[in-house]
Amino acid sequence: MMKKEIVFLMGIFFWAFAVVSVSAQSIDTNVKTVLASNGEQGTDPRLKGLTRELQSVFRYSSYKLIAENRLKQRMNETGKVGLPGGRVLQITPMKINDNRLQMKLSILKSGSRIFNTVVQLRNGGSITVGGPKHQNGFLLFNISSSF
Repeated sequence: MMKKEIVFLMGIFFWAFAVVSVSAQSIDTNVKTVLASNGEQGTDPRLKGLTRELQSVFRYSSYKLIAENRLKQRMNETGKVGLPGGRVLQITPMKINDNRLQMKLSILKSGSRIFNTVVQLRNGGSITVGGPKHQNGFLLFNISSSF
């Protein structure tokens, strides 16, 4: 074989390896579902590390952790989290670019999509997204991910 052919074949091999590595990469996602309201006063002690962020972004007097779910996913694999009120949160890691994970978030109720967005997270970072009305307040979702 000629030197150019060997270099070309090696390039294809490394490209294929990189594509397989990214798609097989494990992504750990943690979802905290929080009920935010203006009824009671105070913050659930289980939200201790999140209190400052919640209070600076959202204007509620009470924050209560109602569920915490952990997902282990691969790229383009949709994970599902059951939510109060018969809703389902779908989380799909889409791609990693510049150490940021792009994720698609959707909320379904009775099979219909009622919320859809795309967010980006740094490795080990988190984001809190406001959700639908529930009981006497609103659901918030704190989503963190490491990859």
